Order: sequence, then structure tokens, then C-alpha cells
Amino acid sequence: MGSQIIETRGLNLNLQGSHVLKNIDITTHSGQICALIGENGAGKTSTIRCITGLYPPTTGGCSIFGEPAYNMSQKNRNRFGIVFDEGGLYSEMSAWENVLFFASLRGMEKDKIAERYNRLVQHFELKTSLKVGRFSKGMKQKLMIIRELVHEPELLILDEPFNGLDPDSKIFLRDKLSEICSDRGTSILISSHDLFDLEKIADQVIMIHQGRIVADQALQTITGISERYIVTCDNSQLVVSILQGIEGITVVNHTEQSVTFMVESEVIKQPLQVLMQHGIEIQEFFKEKSSLEDFYRTTKQAAVQN
Repeated sequence: MGSQIIETRGLNLNLQGSHVLKNIDITTHSGQICALIGENGAGKTSTIRCITGLYPPTTGGCSIFGEPAYNMSQKNRNRFGIVFDEGGLYSEMSAWENVLFFASLRGMEKDKIAERYNRLVQHFELKTSLKVGRFSKGMKQKLMIIRELVHEPELLILDEPFNGLDPDSKIFLRDKLSEICSDRGTSILISSHDLFDLEKIADQVIMIHQGRIVADQALQTITGISERYIVTCDNSQLVVSILQGIEGITVVNHTEQSVTFMVESEVIKQPLQVLMQHGIEIQEFFKEKSSLEDFYRTTKQAAVQN
């Protein structure tokens, strides 16, 4: 695990008399993609605004690179980039003019800006002949990310980057983000509702519900917790009858060609071996992977009940 990048401890935030965030504890590490998930109004964007120093915490604290986020030095501010869903581009300017303007505010020289801009435009396959006001949603998303990558930040923070994108643009964006993280070591924090896309690239998942953290786990742990298996065979009815007689196995459903079943791991350690010992002729056998969507649904249900 890499060095610590973002940390919040006992973070509370009150806005207009409402307790928006409640004892938020978050830690992210370098070279990883962290997904921040939760329903609308859960507190994701407010958390990001505290992390980046836009909101002062009511109590508790936030830090990036070990420095308090609120009143952060310009030196550390230049070490991260942030893209909010609402944009922040000047529509009457070209892509180059937008990037030049914002990069100049960070103190970069024009030659260096141009060099990195040209490389990133090619990297993201962005067409730059139009004024930004005529860009599609996907093109604007690409440009905002390019704008924040020109100064080569160690941390990139994205708030709903997949909003309004068509399927091709979503695939392109998530692949490029994964590439940036793996190839350049850029740490990424993404707030998004697109659980399918997040599952493709995230290393860590943090879930917020009604202003509280209700889950903070590695994605690998989340998608590997299922004890459901699928076996394909010639006679599923016979297989079902055999499985129903094995202690520790529960049949979930079946078709003409396959049977899905659950295993009590404390009873059965090697389900494939058990099936073969019972004379089941197996064509295919694999463990069903849990999805991030399944995890979100069950975690939210538990949070609501509590």
C-alpha cells in the first residue's frame, strides 16, 4: 500500500442548520483509485468540498498530503486537480485558451503548458477545432480532465465524471483514468453513481449514507465475498436432487443446463471436490462474482434498518 494521500478524522459539517456530514473518517493511499458512492444527498460532494478546502469543517479535520485542507498552501494545491460536474469552462474560448488560462494561474510557463496540452489532447483523442460552447458533454469532460492533468497532479478528484456520457465515452474515460493511475501513479478519488463503471477501475470503495460512512473496503474484498457457485451439467434435475442432500449446500435456482447453489464455507471448504465425490458429471464450474451493485444494495438496506 502506498503513502497516505487524503485523510479525514471526525469530520462534521453543518450547513444552514443541517448536519450534513457526521464523523467522517477516510484514508486514501497513493497510486490507487478510490470510489465514493451513495445516493443523491448522501454527502459525497460535501465531503469532496471539505477535502479540497472549499468548506471548512464544523468539527474534525481534513488533510491532503499531510497538510490541513482548509487554508492549504499553494504549493500543495498545485499537487492535485479537481473536476466538478458543474463544469468551470469558458464557452467562448477554445480548448487551448481554457487550458492556457487555468494552467497560467498555477504559475506554469506557456511552452510547458503547450507541450503537455498537445500530448494530453492526443492521449484523450479530443477534437479541438470548435469553441468549447459547441462541445458535447463527453468532450467537455475530457477537456476538464486535461485542464487538471496539465500540471501533472499527484491526486485527481472527480465529482460525477460519467454524468451525461454515452456508453462509448464512459468506456473511454474509465480506461484512460485506469491508465493514468497505473502508468503514472496518479491517485484518483471518484464520486459517482455509475457502479458498473466504478467496479471496472476502483481499488477502494467508500459508501456514504445520510452523511455517515457505512462501508470502506477494498473492491477485491467486495467482489470476492460471494459463496455462490454455478455448475453446468447434462441433467440439472438430477444434480439438484443430489445437491439438496448434501449438508452445507443450498440450491438457489436452476435451468436445464445449470444449477446455482450457495455454500456454507465453514461446512464445505472445497465444493468442487464434494460434487465430484458425489458422482456429479461437471461440464463447467465457477464461483459467481458479487457485484458492486449487489454490495451497494445490501449495504444500503442494512444502513436503513439501523
